[in-house]
Formats: sequence, C-alpha cells, structure tokens
Amino acid sequence: MEKIKIGKIVGCHALKGEVKIRSKSDFVDDALVVGQTIYLQYNKQTMPFTIASKRFHKTNYLVAFKDHLDINLVEKYIGCPVFFDKAKVELDKEEYFLDDIIGAQIIYKDNVLGSVIEVIDNGRHDVLVVEYHNKRLMIPYVDAFILEEDIDNNKIVVELLEGMIDED
Repeated sequence: MEKIKIGKIVGCHALKGEVKIRSKSDFVDDALVVGQTIYLQYNKQTMPFTIASKRFHKTNYLVAFKDHLDINLVEKYIGCPVFFDKAKVELDKEEYFLDDIIGAQIIYKDNVLGSVIEVIDNGRHDVLVVEYHNKRLMIPYVDAFILEEDIDNNKIVVELLEGMIDED
C-alpha cells in the first residue's frame, strides 16, 4: 500500500487521548474521518490507528484513536508524521499528487535541465528542487515559473529568471 503524508502530530489535547494534528494537505478531510484508518510512523515503524473522533480546534485537528482514549497512551506519538492510504483519495481529472512529479524532467528553452528530486513547502508555496550540474536548483512551483505540465509524460516546462542558472 502506498501512503501519502497528510500531517504531523504536534501535541495532545486534554486527558482523553486526543492528539493535535497539523496539516496543510489537500486530502486531510478525506483521511480524517471517524472509522477511517490512518498511519503513524513511530520508531521507524508504520502503525495503523482507527479514528474514534475528530474535530477542528484553532489551527489543528483534534483526533482520538480507538483503543487509545487516554493521554498516557498517545503522548509518545508527538512529533510523528501522519499518513493515509493513497488509493483511497479520489482525484479530479486534472489533479495529481506532488509525489507524482518527483523524477519529472525540467525543460527550459527546449533543453533538459535535470529532474525533480524533491518538492519543498516553504510556507507560501511549493518549490521544486532540481538536480542541475551537481547542484540543487530551486524553482518556485507557481504560475510565473511553470509554463506547462505534462504529468503523464513526466515533463515540466519552466521559465526562469536571468541568473538562476549559468547559460554559458
């Protein structure tokens, strides 16, 4: 089963075992449903948890897990990333997962610059990290830089600002 990261446990709330999950994922509402199974990565192991309750409070989701309704049972999971079964997410026709662009070729002025090795969330927008001449080229993943995306063929055509790369 392939999983996608949907957030991180950032704390506990009250004594009844609710954890605070912070998420910027577009798919968090698909994942955090009562009765649904999500996965925590704890001590290098992926562990399944069934959601017993969920509510939104301030900037976090408060989630309680079945059979873990006590703060003493869940506080050790603070800091753990939270995952969801990728196959359970329904995408619209033009949607895709950011992980799907890892390995995509970056095309600039009809030349292949390199491939996407990572996508970073800088807080405002995503940034494509491209391996370029043994260096990391960072390209903002915004309309001003992305001219065309062909996810099926693993290619992204970009426009760069002068000085972003050596064009010698």
